Amino acid sequence: MSVKIIGAGKALPEKKVLNNELPQELETSDEWIRSHTGIGSRYVCGEGENSATLGTKAALQALLAAQAEGSSVKAEDIDLIVCSTATAKNWSFPSNACLIQKGVGASKAAVFDLSAACSGFIYSLQVGRSMLNQMNWRYALIVGSEMLSKIVNWSDRSSCILFGDGAGAVVLERTEGGNDAFGSFVLGADGTGADVLYLDPDDLKLRMDGHAVYSFAVGKMVEIIQTVMEKDKLTMDDVDLFVCHQANERIIRAAAKRLNYPMEKFPVLLEEYANTSSASIPISLVDLAERGILKHGMKILLAGFGAGLTWGGCSLTW
Repeated sequence: MSVKIIGAGKALPEKKVLNNELPQELETSDEWIRSHTGIGSRYVCGEGENSATLGTKAALQALLAAQAEGSSVKAEDIDLIVCSTATAKNWSFPSNACLIQKGVGASKAAVFDLSAACSGFIYSLQVGRSMLNQMNWRYALIVGSEMLSKIVNWSDRSSCILFGDGAGAVVLERTEGGNDAFGSFVLGADGTGADVLYLDPDDLKLRMDGHAVYSFAVGKMVEIIQTVMEKDKLTMDDVDLFVCHQANERIIRAAAKRLNYPMEKFPVLLEEYANTSSASIPISLVDLAERGILKHGMKILLAGFGAGLTWGGCSLTW
């Protein structure tokens, strides 16, 4: 049995907020934010927009993309929907996945949300891939969707400048015969770092130790990439792109430097989207494909890290 991505889509709120449009009381600047993070703007949900509506739009775009590539898949053919999110519309239940199922019209699909913060999309890919094989299902929608604007403290300039809202989705298809598009997965967590990045239960606002996150992220990104490449016996020349969680440009550059890999293989998309947590990697995949940078047949490696602390990575052929 083989599993591959046959379509991908993204969705963003209508409102785009540039660095110089952030509240003046933050006492920051476009130059400072860009130089320290690589971020130039972020998208923020308005009235009627949330992580479920964005996830639905991204899922519908992914289905349309699959059909444009020649697939006959329709919403009613979807067997499974997994939505990775830390900011579900209703927090607990019903799940975003249920709302996406309704919005897409995937009436026969089994659905649930997955919580692994910024690593969640990679976790969800492996869960979806495994369930397709185990349950003898054919199609899955894997969605990463976030509305981080509702949990950031807009008076805390050390964190609120970093995050944005958005969603990305892919359609997985399982077929008999052929080569599996996915290589090895690496998944892990270290709960002793739970207090480094968390949602305060008292005010439901994000709290973050930026220095600790940076130190963890750089080292873990290097470890993920090295581990996946060793498992799959890949060299740097075998990998066309390293698509990493977009948290901070400095983290990505530091990881590339430690690996002694060319920065050209590490796309940075923070300027447009900021950090969209579990939506970051799928949004990046769609953006890169739309710009012709990511092409069919390319070997890519995904690497993510997030609150928990969690991490994940995998290789795949696009």
